[in-house]
Amino acid sequence: MTIVRPNLLLGLTATPERSDGQPIAQYFDPRPDGGPTVELRLWHALDLQLLAPFEYYACDDATDFSAVPWDRPGERDAIDKVVTGNDVRARLVVNEWRRLASDPLRSRALVFCVSVAHAEFMTSWLNRAGLPAACVVGTTPSEERQRAPQCLLRGELCALVTVDLYNEGIDLPMVDTLLLLRPTQSPVLFQQQIGRGLRLAPGKESCLVLDFVGQHRAEFRFDRLLSSLTGLSRRALTDGVENGFGSLPPGCHIHLQRQTREQVLRGLRSLTLQNWRRLRTELQTYAALRGRASVRLADFLHEQALELDDVYRASTGQGRSGWTALKRDAGLLVAEPGPEEDYFSRRMADLLHVDDPKRLDLMAAMGAGNGQLGSPDAGAALGLQMLAYQIDGQHNQTASHTAFAKRLAQNPAAREEFAELAGVLQARSSLPFVPVPGLEDTPLCLHAAYGAREVLTAVGWLTAERRAPFQAGVLPLTNRKAELLFVTLDKSEGYHDRIAYHDYAISPERFHWQTQNSAGRDTSGGQRYIESPGNGWQFQLFVRPRKGEAYRACGRVTLESAEGDRPMSIVWRLEVPLPVRLFREFSVLRGV
Repeated sequence: MTIVRPNLLLGLTATPERSDGQPIAQYFDPRPDGGPTVELRLWHALDLQLLAPFEYYACDDATDFSAVPWDRPGERDAIDKVVTGNDVRARLVVNEWRRLASDPLRSRALVFCVSVAHAEFMTSWLNRAGLPAACVVGTTPSEERQRAPQCLLRGELCALVTVDLYNEGIDLPMVDTLLLLRPTQSPVLFQQQIGRGLRLAPGKESCLVLDFVGQHRAEFRFDRLLSSLTGLSRRALTDGVENGFGSLPPGCHIHLQRQTREQVLRGLRSLTLQNWRRLRTELQTYAALRGRASVRLADFLHEQALELDDVYRASTGQGRSGWTALKRDAGLLVAEPGPEEDYFSRRMADLLHVDDPKRLDLMAAMGAGNGQLGSPDAGAALGLQMLAYQIDGQHNQTASHTAFAKRLAQNPAAREEFAELAGVLQARSSLPFVPVPGLEDTPLCLHAAYGAREVLTAVGWLTAERRAPFQAGVLPLTNRKAELLFVTLDKSEGYHDRIAYHDYAISPERFHWQTQNSAGRDTSGGQRYIESPGNGWQFQLFVRPRKGEAYRACGRVTLESAEGDRPMSIVWRLEVPLPVRLFREFSVLRGV
């Protein structure tokens, strides 16, 4: 991947054509070919400090946008009628800017409007309020358009008011304030506008974003906008709106004022609760427009702005779930179902966490190869056994990966779903395959996500002949002289002062862990820790934020210090530091 230097960042555009529906930030090098140097998602670029951090405020706004036909003809005109000439809203904009900015007169702001008339109206309002502003639109003479940014840079103006002109393609690194006065459901437009304020510039610490939200119908898609800004899933967004956004890139902040917060939560919850019947209707409508033959999971999710959880978690009283089940209920499958079609479709929900590239390749091959892989090598065979036990998670009986593959082959629609799901997961994963140090003989990938059954199968605890139960948080493997540490941070309540963290990342290289209450310095388990690494034992750390989620393979750890007794408090040093994203997720500071 090409390294991007901050002083070469000229343009940011959001492109919606990724199959997982997430916008991409494209950074362009000022070379003659004008081609993109590298593609990064907005939040990844913020993580890498290639962009200035933002402070985003969603401001309560009583303006009624409930009659706006979003994403349909007439949208712009309907917004224009509501906002142009609206003195109440204009006064709110001025007051909030003055309240939330340390000194608006020293701001270098872009004000995004919906029409030329709206831009002229807001320019007049700002100037009358003592905030020097210039209206710069498509019909503005080119000389004035070129002069306006220089006036903003010199402080002669504190705002440029525009409509569409500065959405993309113009480099204005001095901009440190954005006023979003044109509501939109488009994550592309939303991210383009916010991107105007995220250029790095000398003396610029962050960008203040004031978004005047207004009152919307219940079906307004707040999740599209906030996901494009944060990269969070709908579930994580709901948690962030309720409890605060603790996992943003460094220096970034999101605050939703009370009425806006309640409105956003209602919208997110209504989407989360969308039922199977609604999904079926959406698919039938989509198929009627696109044609049955071209209906693919990735396209349906993207074009309907849905998440995998919508298809694999939604259910009725009969427990319907999965892409194959949804297609059959929508009348898109006419062939007779296989003997376990519903079961396989429903159980694929337990694969949504997979981001290990080799496992995804294996899934795709299984789906495309009639459920068979010929004679897989030992690694592929173990990977298949991991898949078998992850899908058959509710069954305790043993089964070989060969038997699993034969069963899958008898269900053609479910097999195709296997391949489609693998494609969606591949599109949203950028994790390279790196063997876990100390477990190189297993298929496990460093920092990839796994269910407990998958890890236990990979290390040989679960086999085709043996499926022993496992409930504890630690698993000593005497034959390997390796102990697996399964850690649940349980941060779902982590925003309250009464919660005490016992397990957390201190830094990317160090992790604080508390043993079970039975472990003491005089016990065999406690001595294994204290006497390592001289005793030949190694310890492997697997961490998940909360129960019900997948573990991350964090790799081998070595003892740095141990204190206390029953339980013991241990600080481990990670052989490979945690990536920034995982450190933020596992850090005790996450909710602070």
